[in-house]
Amino acid sequence: MKLYFVRHGSTKINQAACFNGSRSDSPLTADGKQAAAALGKELQQIEFAHCYSSPQQRALTTAKLVMEQNTATVSPQLTIIPQLREMDLGQWDGTPVSQHQHEAVFFNYYHHPAQFAAEKIGAESYSALVRRGQLALKKIIFANQRQLATANLLVVSHGLLLTALLKSLQKVPLDDFRQDGLIPTASVTIMQTFDGRNFETLKWGAAAV
Repeated sequence: MKLYFVRHGSTKINQAACFNGSRSDSPLTADGKQAAAALGKELQQIEFAHCYSSPQQRALTTAKLVMEQNTATVSPQLTIIPQLREMDLGQWDGTPVSQHQHEAVFFNYYHHPAQFAAEKIGAESYSALVRRGQLALKKIIFANQRQLATANLLVVSHGLLLTALLKSLQKVPLDDFRQDGLIPTASVTIMQTFDGRNFETLKWGAAAV
């Protein structure tokens, strides 16, 4: 099984340098739509057994733009999985990043995820985010267990969720998963598994050329 994990295209909130969590649902920018469609063209010859998406509009729009370019998939099916939504950023969501730089939890949010005191801003913890992402992945794999050897699956979600989830599959410690930044917008990360438990990274954060 190959899993094609796609982060949504850039949004207006991304461009405004604001926190873009599960409580925000800014639409894609024109560039974000174009990048998602371009990524779709790069993946157009992949026959996807199924497409899964976060319920948030920026992810759904990206999923549809990618699949619109696909020439190999007959009658593509799209399933929304609520657990694929972005991290809940509580009081920060939708507000400028610069507005919170003075807050005690700000440094750990970026540099020490395992120590991030999410409850202080009414947010979701990183450990809870990883558990939720892993639950979504288990649902996806279970639904396709009869095709473990052959299926190609498209999974469209968000920067924090995908980076945290995929780094956990690579056995990267929670406190280190942000060291290389988040997966880029409108990019694909491809992972392969034959048993639903062990994963090999074939490509990481690749955008359309």
